[in-house]
Amino acid sequence: MIRFKTSGWIVLLTICISGCETPQIPSSNPTEQQTDTLTVIASRLWSSNTYQTYLEPIAKSEGCAIRWINASAVNAIELASILPEADGVLLTGGADIHPERYQQAEDTIVCGVIEPERDQLESLLLQWVDKMKTPCLGICRGMQFMNVHNGGTLHPHLPAVLGNDLHRAGDEASHRDTLHTVVATKSLFGVFAGDTSFVVSHHHQGVNQLATPLEAWAISPDGLVEGIRRSDTIDYPCYLGVQWHPERSAASQPMVESMGLTFIESMAADLR
Repeated sequence: MIRFKTSGWIVLLTICISGCETPQIPSSNPTEQQTDTLTVIASRLWSSNTYQTYLEPIAKSEGCAIRWINASAVNAIELASILPEADGVLLTGGADIHPERYQQAEDTIVCGVIEPERDQLESLLLQWVDKMKTPCLGICRGMQFMNVHNGGTLHPHLPAVLGNDLHRAGDEASHRDTLHTVVATKSLFGVFAGDTSFVVSHHHQGVNQLATPLEAWAISPDGLVEGIRRSDTIDYPCYLGVQWHPERSAASQPMVESMGLTFIESMAADLR
């Protein structure tokens, strides 16, 4: 259940984001803050535990454990106290982003479920990432929100642009996934230009205009941007977004485990 409904939470978190140069708030449980424990704040975690199942074995292979914080399940005061402890921010999949965030409010008619409170929450999480340069991984909706946050736009309803619903394999009620190929256009994150992977997608929105601070590094066969990162890799060594779901895709592919490994290694490097 989302608990971000009090009038003061935006002010409280904005103060924390604007005023915290270095972590000032002690851990709520110091025994958990060992050097081999990574605190990951996820915008929303689901009962399926797919993100945990994906990232925890990768973390274990790097000698780390993960302490999970579900940002959608804590109140403003709790989140403000936890943010300085974050080693990484994970923006997960979910509902559509309100098109007013990219100046196309009239397109709500073609959107599915919209959650403005989640938009506000993820905006604040990315403000924190911008301030502290915290490693960040965005998956599906998470990648889309990275683009919108940085000034880019979305296609609010891909079938109207592509003429098909292949990125969601049917209508919204079916909840079916689609399998398709993604191709790397650049060599990075342990992936080489030209590498391909057969991945799971489930979305009906997608990147239209790419935000200026970002660059594309992977596309689908129809030309849709599928992978993004910050062009400034000095200040943002891990600001990575993927449109597909690596946590639900078949393992042992170039663009599956490597996404999680990049995120984990970046967090671990900041601890050591």
